[in-house]
Amino acid sequence: MSIILFIASIPSGAFAYGFSATATPLLLIKYTNMQISPILNFIEIFQNTANVILNSKNYTRKSLIVTTFGIPGIIMGSIIGAYILKISLNDSLIKVIVYSVLIPLILLQAAGFRKEISLDKWKKIGYLVTFPVGVLYGVSTISGPPLALIINNQGLSKEEFKFAISTLRVAESITTFSAYLTLGVFNPQVFYYAAITSPAVITGMLVGIFTARIIKQKEDFRRLVMSFDSWVSGYGLSFNLGKVIGYDVLYWPMIVVIGIDLYLLSKYVVKRKKIVKEID
Repeated sequence: MSIILFIASIPSGAFAYGFSATATPLLLIKYTNMQISPILNFIEIFQNTANVILNSKNYTRKSLIVTTFGIPGIIMGSIIGAYILKISLNDSLIKVIVYSVLIPLILLQAAGFRKEISLDKWKKIGYLVTFPVGVLYGVSTISGPPLALIINNQGLSKEEFKFAISTLRVAESITTFSAYLTLGVFNPQVFYYAAITSPAVITGMLVGIFTARIIKQKEDFRRLVMSFDSWVSGYGLSFNLGKVIGYDVLYWPMIVVIGIDLYLLSKYVVKRKKIVKEID
């Protein structure tokens, strides 16, 4: 588990999100949502708080509006998601739902999907947009891909983006933690696993921060992380869908996901080469 959390903490340190989106697909292969969600949530409280502190100087009026009108939806959704996790009976089905939601969001990010929402419109619908993200987080502690997709469409700079996503993730992690405590989802093992894996998490975040500072093409690194997440999620979907339907593993969902990602990756590489040639 420590190795997985170390790897997952690297994108979190570099981009202020990506921890659960990387760790959850890997951990769900062996563990259940009920086992890992409280542990990842507890770790993320400290991770997200650290990211807010590190990016606090990047706040602007625009980023504050995005977070202020997005937090209510995140809070309501997180509470409902925690309750769904508590009452869920079919763990394989929950995993299939989580993967089925996560994979399209990762691939949309990989495709560079953009559809800017004006701030005036965001003030009216922000909480509706972030509500399902909160539900997803309460069930799985995953919210990075959908939040990144939403915030990227607000026209924020990279610095504003990091502050906004960190603030929203602090709100959802603290709310979910409170809901988990109230519903009895937490147990003493959560604190044990959080303690023994903390060195790996901290080291991974430091590696991510350092990597983000030395790599010139940060988008290339982010794109590789998305490919890794989509491939792992594709396997997780195949593995658990097989359990739901009655087969050992159904490989076709994984093959489809990998095929789509390779297509998007090839388009990204071609576009990158054109940009480099124009600069030269």
